[in-house]
Amino acid sequence: MTDRPAAFEDGRAARYDRARAIPSYFADAAREFADRPAVLYGTDGVLTFAELDRLSDACARRLAAAGARPGAFIGLALPRSPEAIVGMLGILKAGAAFAPLDPAQPAEHLAFIAAETAPAAVLCAPADLARAVPWSAPSLALDVTAPFDDAGAAPLSVTGTGEDPAYVMYTSGTTGRPKGVVVPHRGVTRLAFGSFADLGPGDVALQFAPLAFDASTFEIWCALLNGAAVAILADGHPSFSDLGAAIARRGVTAAWLTASLFHAVVDRQIEVLKPLRLLLAGGDVLSPRHVRKALDALPGCRLVNGYGPTENTTFTCCYEIPRDFDPSAPVPIGRAIDHTSVHVLGPDLRPVADGEEGELFAGGEGVALRYLDRPELTAEKFPQDPFSGEPGRLMYRTGDLVRRRPDGIVAFVGRVDRQVKIRGKRVELDEVEALLRRLPAVADACALVRQRTDGERQIVAYVCAREGGAIEPAALRRTMLETSPDFLVPALVVVLPELPRTQNGKVDRAALPEPALPEPAQAAPAPSASASDAGFEERLAAIWARVLKSGPVGWDANFFDLGGASLDVMALQEEIRASFGIDAPMTDLFQFTTVRSLAAHLRRLGERGGGGAAGDRLAIDDFAARKARQAEALKRAARRRAAPAS
Repeated sequence: MTDRPAAFEDGRAARYDRARAIPSYFADAAREFADRPAVLYGTDGVLTFAELDRLSDACARRLAAAGARPGAFIGLALPRSPEAIVGMLGILKAGAAFAPLDPAQPAEHLAFIAAETAPAAVLCAPADLARAVPWSAPSLALDVTAPFDDAGAAPLSVTGTGEDPAYVMYTSGTTGRPKGVVVPHRGVTRLAFGSFADLGPGDVALQFAPLAFDASTFEIWCALLNGAAVAILADGHPSFSDLGAAIARRGVTAAWLTASLFHAVVDRQIEVLKPLRLLLAGGDVLSPRHVRKALDALPGCRLVNGYGPTENTTFTCCYEIPRDFDPSAPVPIGRAIDHTSVHVLGPDLRPVADGEEGELFAGGEGVALRYLDRPELTAEKFPQDPFSGEPGRLMYRTGDLVRRRPDGIVAFVGRVDRQVKIRGKRVELDEVEALLRRLPAVADACALVRQRTDGERQIVAYVCAREGGAIEPAALRRTMLETSPDFLVPALVVVLPELPRTQNGKVDRAALPEPALPEPAQAAPAPSASASDAGFEERLAAIWARVLKSGPVGWDANFFDLGGASLDVMALQEEIRASFGIDAPMTDLFQFTTVRSLAAHLRRLGERGGGGAAGDRLAIDDFAARKARQAEALKRAARRRAAPAS
């Protein structure tokens, strides 16, 4: 239950003003809710609204001294943390816009974003000051446990307008070049004061999304601008149990989950969601079966299907799923949220009749300003909005095919192009193909999507080698992981002598062979293994096969080379706990990636009585290894840039 004042509830819609910037609204919240919790982190860490206001003021002054100016970008190279929220707000107070640089992403991907945004400075963790980083701008460390010396400084004056850029976030691009979406303040504030979420004082929103994923916009700003608290789920590889513990410990009342994570939690640990009064799920098509199960198990929770592209600021349509929902029917995407319009148009860009299929165009205050440095693409995807009645207003062409029902509810049908969703992230299959063709061993490539038996999608790459060369699928995937976000990396790689072609020379995708499920040859136990040892490996291999929806798994096959993803690791942890009674930390499962090595490690954990300190040590090792891989990738990128053009 929330304890918001009645006047707060009555004035929600009236508070929205497209001319006001985010810091202006936050100033209101900081005055009204000064002593209330704003940010919850760690075991018992708390920042009040007043403290967040003061720290972000100090950050803004420091950024201004470092050259931050209106219209400039500031890099945000921080994981989910109180420092990240202080940094975001400080950047906006300085009049600049933030560009998330997710530390978990490959160095080459971060280097591309840094080169395109040209940040005046980059906010980072103190440890990053001594490391090689993929940007040339000055790095400024943030640490809320060692705040800036800003005592006695007067509060900052609020500047900026709703039309100013607030952030840039990158999405998949058809050419292999990610697209930077420049989002204005008005898009964020229109989201915060929409009725679909109704957050207010006394609510606690879970901050679970990566900061480079626009779901974090909902989690952070819909909470803070309405006097609610943000509870940060510690960065790294959280498990289902970690998710449940954070919800229970911090009194979380509202959360957003990708469709794939929602399905997994509903199947495996739905009880962790019981404290919620509001659960939004989306980023892909929701399974009606899982929706029905959630409605039955969570009687006190509003379940909302949230739909929307980054180019229209996180959410465009929402559908509150009724308690009598029929699981034999698809879940619609609903109606446009407040301060948003949707138009279902035909090829002539005229509205189609209700019930007819058309492309969805989004208008209103959420529409992004542009793609960064992509004027031709901006003109193509952001045409003038003839329905707004206001000259110069734009709408966004989503590429989604929909039908509007007579009652105004919109139902998703499909795509007009080759864009897909992988674990809630937009993926252009053309970009995957472009990335594959850049690899030295690859002569040509084609990418498709297969659907596993659990409904989750995986990318399948068909590749052929350059003359005289050879391609090893696992090595190809590892190479891509060094340079590309994991959601762009194919789960399965099929090597062909050549790609089938149509008569006009195009790749004949219909003629590509169905990918065989990974079935590595079963490795024999080591000679020293006892019968009980062999049984342990066999049970673990069977768990892997269930989780990966694959055939028999060899003891020396790599979990991730078989198509495993982070969501599969969460499921693996639960299966191990149920089968062996061992609570293996998530970091262990990312470290020991073969049946043989993991079995040996689980035995050691069993002898010691579980995870604990080992998990902490491995978390440090995993972080250091990732940083080492990034540093090596930076060196390779520098060598390529320095090499003479051929």
